[in-house]
Amino acid sequence: MKKTILFIFAILACHVSHAQYFCTTEGTELHYVSYDEAGQSVSNETAVVGYAGRNGENVSASYINKIVTNKQKGDTSYTRFDWNYDGNQTVCVEDLMFGPYIDSDSDPAKYDTAARTAMQEELKFKGNNALVLKRQAKAGESMPDRSYSLIANMLKNEITISGATYMGEERISTTAGKFDCLKISYLKRTKVLLKSTTHRINEWYAEGIGLVKSESFDMKGKPAGKTLLVKIVK
Repeated sequence: MKKTILFIFAILACHVSHAQYFCTTEGTELHYVSYDEAGQSVSNETAVVGYAGRNGENVSASYINKIVTNKQKGDTSYTRFDWNYDGNQTVCVEDLMFGPYIDSDSDPAKYDTAARTAMQEELKFKGNNALVLKRQAKAGESMPDRSYSLIANMLKNEITISGATYMGEERISTTAGKFDCLKISYLKRTKVLLKSTTHRINEWYAEGIGLVKSESFDMKGKPAGKTLLVKIVK
């Protein structure tokens, strides 16, 4: 009887630790490869779980992502994703201030709320870029629209996410393994000055991992690129 209780407890503990759509094991590396519309590799990205914590039902983690573009000499950039799970939904916010902060040759160790706020003012960031993923969402259930803007490369960028919908669950296989994922789909409109482009984006997220696959299409249905999780290093 005692062994049965311990076994059930272990299962429940494992389920709780993976209820969120992100990894909470510090130091874990998630390796991605992005491809262009022709299927050619254009960049390699490594997300490292740099922090993870728990406060009651709230679970949080931060990914520091290093992106290396496949150019002749290579071009490296950084971004950061902050994740939180409240027992019902996962919220992911890409910290769009982190990359410009690193590019300014500032000390990464000194990046804090004050530094982020200063960069937000400098880049005139406005809006909401938080992705919200509900557990056990039903296929066809809609997701809130969101939009944000900022100054990038001295140009104002306006991004609008609309028509987002949960598409149900789907198993995805990559070189990193097989994952039971929640699939979502949405339209992403990017406007720079007077020029705007719109793509249909499909994404797959696995509990305890995060993004497994992303693919984009132009409004005529032609492939515009994709990103795949190719390796997990713990």
